[in-house]
Amino acid sequence: MIAFISICYAGLYVLIFNKLGLLKKTAGNICAFAGVGVAMIGAIVFIWYTFSPMSADARMFRYIIPIVPNVRGEVVEVPIQAKDQLSRGDTLFRIDPEPYEMTVRQLAAQVARHEAEERLADVNVERARKLLKVQAAAQIDLDTWTANKDVAIAAIAAAQAQLDYARWQLAETNVTAPFDGHVVNLQLRPGNVVTTVPAASSLAFVSTETSTIVSSFSQSAIRKIAVGDAADVVFSNVPGQTFAGEVVRIVEMGAQSQLTASGQLPSMSGAPANDRWAVLIALEDEEFARQLPQGAGGTVAIYTQKGKPVHVISKVAMRMNAWLGYLTSP
Repeated sequence: MIAFISICYAGLYVLIFNKLGLLKKTAGNICAFAGVGVAMIGAIVFIWYTFSPMSADARMFRYIIPIVPNVRGEVVEVPIQAKDQLSRGDTLFRIDPEPYEMTVRQLAAQVARHEAEERLADVNVERARKLLKVQAAAQIDLDTWTANKDVAIAAIAAAQAQLDYARWQLAETNVTAPFDGHVVNLQLRPGNVVTTVPAASSLAFVSTETSTIVSSFSQSAIRKIAVGDAADVVFSNVPGQTFAGEVVRIVEMGAQSQLTASGQLPSMSGAPANDRWAVLIALEDEEFARQLPQGAGGTVAIYTQKGKPVHVISKVAMRMNAWLGYLTSP
């Protein structure tokens, strides 16, 4: 865009000195014209970058969720394909449920046994009470059976808790999508053994719960940007179109200033801070935003509340970038 402005000013030189002859081609006039041009173009560029900054570092941001099952075992079914559009709750893969079914049956039998023990203890308590009334039994017999009943009740509660946990584990053998989205790089196949270790994630799930554009700006360019400012976005994979948006968040922090707990003193290099800060933009066309793939890159221009006359420069530059996209698209 700077080159375009320079060409326009050069055209003005031809018009003034050659076509209209308003000024004579003397060394003084040419130097004065060039000096005014440099100052004017520099002022325009400064105001442009300050009040309508642009960034070629923009991309579609999505959450990538490592899928780690809550139970381990052998995979018996993978009913999806990579890039299939999934809804929350759709099955991603199934783990062999047989070991967990056996545990459920075993614990269900324990609960039934303890319930039978409780019924037996209850019968004996009633019998001991009746015999105690006619002095045909001792108080210790009643106390013993009462204690046995309490033990059976406690055993039922413990076994029931174990049974509930076993049933939960059985349900977790069906691993489902945590949000709407899709899976990429699907290498999981029946016969693989999956674990509950987070570092051994089975697959990566791309969630479409958010459709936010993340762009980076230099710390000097970001100083006039505010939440609510209008923005234009051009995507490399959608040439010829410009999409309107709005600034929804500004992240004014960088990784270079981060200090971590350590037994060593921080080392200062003396190099100036050059971290770029992030600006998050929401597109007005939400349906289009949801269809954009994760990582789709492009260029963004933000129109601040001041310097509105120079906004036209960024608007022109963005539309030029949009049409130039046809030259770089495969």
